[in-house]
Amino acid sequence: MLQPEIDAYLAYHAAADWSPKSVHHYRYVFRRVVRWLEERGHRRWATVSASDLDAFLLDLLERGLSRSTRDHFAWALHIFGVWLTTRGKVLRNPAEDLNVPEDNEVALPPAPLTEEQVTSIFEAIPRRTVIDLRNRLHLEVLYSCGLRNAEAVHLDVSDLDLNERTVLVREGKMGKSRLLPMLTSTLVAATEYLALRRDLLRGPDQGALFMNQRGKRLPEWWMQRWLQGVSRTLGFRVHPHLLRHSIAVHLLRRGADVRHIQEFLGHADLETTKIYLRLVPGHLREDYDKAMPILMQAPA
Repeated sequence: MLQPEIDAYLAYHAAADWSPKSVHHYRYVFRRVVRWLEERGHRRWATVSASDLDAFLLDLLERGLSRSTRDHFAWALHIFGVWLTTRGKVLRNPAEDLNVPEDNEVALPPAPLTEEQVTSIFEAIPRRTVIDLRNRLHLEVLYSCGLRNAEAVHLDVSDLDLNERTVLVREGKMGKSRLLPMLTSTLVAATEYLALRRDLLRGPDQGALFMNQRGKRLPEWWMQRWLQGVSRTLGFRVHPHLLRHSIAVHLLRRGADVRHIQEFLGHADLETTKIYLRLVPGHLREDYDKAMPILMQAPA
């Protein structure tokens, strides 16, 4: 389990230099990290990678936490990773490459995948078995539909309309549903997978779109773990949220309206979508300024 190292770390600082208030605060911080990692199947810190921690910080962004709060989590993970490394608990600090900005430094969003890298991911997946086809469709809804991984694993078969070529995300974040277009590649992947999906059934069909080999709904952590293996094969880091992040940047670079991206991603606030504009050509930032409410724009 992950908690014993956290307890040892907090005990060390409680004895050395932290006040009871600081220990209580960091216990809350790491409780949140541990819960998130364990929900994705991690039981030892040695299995936690940089991409896992990147995904955790991106999840905080999606949940609307401020930049200062996210930076605080990143810094806490960084110094904890140093402690783990110096005590031989891990070979390399998994938080070493996290973006921990200096004071007053403006943090950049993580670099998206290139369109060529996205293509190489799909080309690396065979199409021989129902598991291959399931994984391919899962990647399609993460990238082409811009879904959060939690939204993807909660899809039911009935949420896909192959005739209308739509994907319905029921009660996503903030309880909002949204209807998304299904691209040709997604339609093909869905058609191929649904033709064989029954091979995964073990008992009554409960309607889950993505199932494991026991006929149960695929757990959220599974795709994160599977993409770690894909990353090693391809030679670059991939995690579920990076696919969603990348499609947003790719659409903006092709001239999509920022408000359409906001709706596409299911962001409640346009300010959240703003982060992607820092990775696109400058004229798109002007589009953002025009889209923002006048009171939120900086004075001339």
